[in-house]
Amino acid sequence: MGGATTYPYEVALSFDGAHRQFVTEVAEILEAAGVRVFFDDFEQVDLWGRDLAVHLDAVYRKDARYVVPFISED
Repeated sequence: MGGATTYPYEVALSFDGAHRQFVTEVAEILEAAGVRVFFDDFEQVDLWGRDLAVHLDAVYRKDARYVVPFISED
């Protein structure tokens, strides 16, 4: 048996920009609870100058234990 897999993020949030205000509130609650969360506003410095297609692919596929998509009728 191998050791437990560790992830840089416990949760990555995926959302449409129109819902940023709501997702910001969720991200802040998670962060306050001690959850390592990927939320783009928390990562602005790290995202600067990166190829976002490549970086975000890695975040959502490999670097987060869970991905929470926010889906709406919009």
